[in-house]
Amino acid sequence: MPEIGEGDWHILGPFSFIDRIAEVKKNESLTAFYTLQGSEEFLKDHFENFPVMPGVLLLETLIQAASELLILSEGRRGDFFRLVSAEEVKFGQFIRPESELKIFVRLLKKEGHFRSFEGRIDWAQGLENRIFRKALTAHVTLGPVGK
Repeated sequence: MPEIGEGDWHILGPFSFIDRIAEVKKNESLTAFYTLQGSEEFLKDHFENFPVMPGVLLLETLIQAASELLILSEGRRGDFFRLVSAEEVKFGQFIRPESELKIFVRLLKKEGHFRSFEGRIDWAQGLENRIFRKALTAHVTLGPVGK
């Protein structure tokens, strides 16, 4: 699967919270990873002396993964998706710098232009510790921008 800046990567720019896609099952699920380096701008203010990834950015990470699944599954290159609803959002532990996030989304339902997903983000502290813990679970519905 492509890394940022390589090949057919769809989510571009500094606001991307996906480093690499590990697995895609078209029209079913996607697994991706993101490493929180510690140099990200948003960590400077959230919080001083205790930097953690903001919860709203964890939700954004899930939305980016779901959008990428739609682009890869439905050939929707060039389309952008917006959050229509977020339900059953549950946060786990704080995500500190030098953590790796494992992002998983599963397509649940298609209704017209809208797509519903369940998602989960797990994290492991450091690059050697491979024990993943829950950071976020949620159900989200996305729709195309402009519809």
